[in-house]
Amino acid sequence: MSAMLAAGQPRAEQPSEQPAQDAPAAHFVSIRLEGRCDDTNRRLWLTNTHTYKSIATTVRWRAEGGKDLTERFFPGPDSLREIGCAAEAQILDAAFAEF
Repeated sequence: MSAMLAAGQPRAEQPSEQPAQDAPAAHFVSIRLEGRCDDTNRRLWLTNTHTYKSIATTVRWRAEGGKDLTERFFPGPDSLREIGCAAEAQILDAAFAEF
């Protein structure tokens, strides 16, 4: 699932949208831009709502006036993690982590 966000347009999930625990990994991860870093960038957060699986998630983001960054994160179950500051961000890939 690919979700493009721009500053001031966070993706909000409703409780009724919660997927079954056997849904694809992409259904459990999301990114949001919330809180200010500076005048043009927001704090970038990565969320994993799965109750017992970590999800390998590749995110691309760009700060206003900066270069594109791409990094793979492994958010643990039921977690929220700040990963940087950005004007826009996108989840490129999500798969259940196999440790």
